[in-house]
Amino acid sequence: MTWNSGPARGVRIGTACPADRPVPARQALSTARYPGRDGRMTQVRLGVDVGRTTTVAVLVRPGDAPPVHAVVASSPSLDRSLRDVLDALDSLGDAPYDRADVVCLTTDLDRTPNTPSPVAVLRISPAGHPALGPSPHPGGLTRVVAGGSSLTGRQLAPLDRAGVEAFAREAAAASITAFAVCAAGSPARPEPELTAASVIARLLPGAHITLSYEIGSPGLRERENAAAANAALGTWAEHLTDTAGRTLRARGITAPLFLARDDAGLVSAEYVRRYPVIATVSATACALRGAALLAGAERAVVVDAASSSIRCSAVADGELEAGDAGPGPGGLWMDVGRPRLDSLPFGGEEPPADARQRVEALVAGVLERSPGSTVLYAGGAAPLFGGTPDGIRAAAYGVARADTRVELEQVVVAPGRAELDRAIVLARDQALARVVSAGAAPDAARIARTVHTPVSYLPGGVHRIRVRAVGTPAGATS
Repeated sequence: MTWNSGPARGVRIGTACPADRPVPARQALSTARYPGRDGRMTQVRLGVDVGRTTTVAVLVRPGDAPPVHAVVASSPSLDRSLRDVLDALDSLGDAPYDRADVVCLTTDLDRTPNTPSPVAVLRISPAGHPALGPSPHPGGLTRVVAGGSSLTGRQLAPLDRAGVEAFAREAAAASITAFAVCAAGSPARPEPELTAASVIARLLPGAHITLSYEIGSPGLRERENAAAANAALGTWAEHLTDTAGRTLRARGITAPLFLARDDAGLVSAEYVRRYPVIATVSATACALRGAALLAGAERAVVVDAASSSIRCSAVADGELEAGDAGPGPGGLWMDVGRPRLDSLPFGGEEPPADARQRVEALVAGVLERSPGSTVLYAGGAAPLFGGTPDGIRAAAYGVARADTRVELEQVVVAPGRAELDRAIVLARDQALARVVSAGAAPDAARIARTVHTPVSYLPGGVHRIRVRAVGTPAGATS
């Protein structure tokens, strides 16, 4: 949960590959039409991939109308990159982007200006070894107060309200307004986080408060890091969404703006403002999925050949391989639903002499996990490694073809099957409500996946429930 207790926005409750080849500045590299596999598409969608060196826009239309795309050199300014690529689309004469029902944007954190906000990180748990304390955050504060629960929902200690109040006042004295609150056991019992947030909001009207139980995994450290990164990225998300929205409106585009998640799903601009940590490295995921869609491949191993690195993963029926916990923004270890990526630390601008051999070895390793898959290439440097120039449009096409998506994860105590069934129904209902809050059209929201597994290291009756809800983005004509 992210709270903003200021009077203007109130308290908010919710869940939680660049085409990169050097080109002359602001010069349209290509504009083209290509056959689309639109299938169920019923909306006009504008997909935009703002990469390090190139910006690509794709207009996807329903029916038999072929998609069109344009490629320009990226500018240091997000606003200028968007204006240039829209100019290039406009030059086609038959790309009415101002009639789009939905605008879908993918870009990475390191592509746009970002100065992380200092964060006050509050951990609610019994005292532990100092080495297991919260990760340090430059310019911020960290504190541990008594409270929290076990993952069975058992209270470990009453919440130290006085400690929470003292920490809030200390943060206020340091002019820190971004908070991350993480309680032990909150995936099973979030009440300590909710109570602490209400205390902070009462003392500091206008504070931005991220609650860990909505955006992280059950692991305390990973969940806490995700919440802290989310709080630190608030100003970046506001700049990104404000700039993009202002530029689109200036071009007569009134369609709602959606941004890609790191798993290639979509969420609304407002959702990203509340939960930016889920949308910091989305471009590669969109490129992988987009390449498979363009090729009509049900199973594919896709190489995203960008300017800074080579990334590879498998795509099956439009879904990327699920990844594990790993380093996120600021190098913090977290688990926020990113795909599994096998990488090489060089890109397409100046690859080493043995680059193709190393990429082939990378692909061979991924093929072992996904035998029989078609090998595809995306990104502006794809031709250097056996791909075609068409790979430059994969990320923009992938984001244009995406659906709104949210992931919900809970830990529940259910002694019997009847209790577990009730918990699953409740989790599914909550996931549907969240995907609508993330921008899905209410009549198109549905449950795509439900997984429940017993937590083996805890007493019987403790289950981990994961639900994915998806839906068509609510567009201008929805």
